[in-house]
Amino acid sequence: MEEIANASLARYTTLKIGGEAKRLCNPATVAELLAVMESVRAATEPWYVLGGGSNLLVASSGFSGTVIRTCEMKQISQAEPDVIVAGAGTRLPHLARFAAERGLSGLEFSVGIPGTVGGGVVMNAGAHGSCIANVVESVTVFDTKSWDLVTYSHSDLAFQYRHSAIDPARHIVLEARFRLTPADAEEIKAQTKHNEDYRWQTQPLNWPNAGSTFKNPFPDKGAGLLLDKSGAKQLKEGNAQVSAVHANFVINVGGATSSEVTGLLAKMQDAVYQNFQVLLHPEWKRLGSFSESECKIWNGDG
Repeated sequence: MEEIANASLARYTTLKIGGEAKRLCNPATVAELLAVMESVRAATEPWYVLGGGSNLLVASSGFSGTVIRTCEMKQISQAEPDVIVAGAGTRLPHLARFAAERGLSGLEFSVGIPGTVGGGVVMNAGAHGSCIANVVESVTVFDTKSWDLVTYSHSDLAFQYRHSAIDPARHIVLEARFRLTPADAEEIKAQTKHNEDYRWQTQPLNWPNAGSTFKNPFPDKGAGLLLDKSGAKQLKEGNAQVSAVHANFVINVGGATSSEVTGLLAKMQDAVYQNFQVLLHPEWKRLGSFSESECKIWNGDG
């Protein structure tokens, strides 16, 4: 198992921002992950699980603990005719294509989501009118409180919009089981490709970004629409700016810092609030130390 001391986290995030972690580990198996957690427990140091690095803002000052990157835990199999089991590190686009090749429908929406199974389950990732909650049957996690492997059923997971009962401060996703619907493989492939093409046409994929910035406040009014109507595409802060392609995407045009990004998020929130009296809440997670004013962006205090 690869271990890196004083690892720069910027290279492991899609926004390409982040200082150093004290240690970064890349377990490929459950046994290796458990060994890392034993060492973390012995050292009583903070830890954080990192998947694909999307939907995440890492402080430029870094993180004084161990980052456990699960991207090597990417085993995937067809356990039953209509069931796929995938490791936490499996990329969602790969999962979507794997299902399409086998004539299994339900994951077409996920081909445009640049995250992993682990992160997707934790935040109930979604797109194109569907989400992880619609296809997950069960999830196996390592519970750091009971120090045991636990399998949660769909009902245990209590899925909500961009949320699940899995607590990333306590649970580490190991694998998920997806119950899908057999259908015509060519039709599934066509829909999957359509969703992938749509992503390339509507998102700023040529620039480092962390995916959708704010949660949609209403089912019929997305954050992108409110931001666009509020003139957010003109906003910037240092080397962080709102994409001209999609107003709910923040891009790093080169050398942006976490403080520049949080400053921009505050401007975006303020623009929408001034125009629509709606307070947007970030979809991203954050890692590292942020100031009290920066934390308010996530706490909903404006």
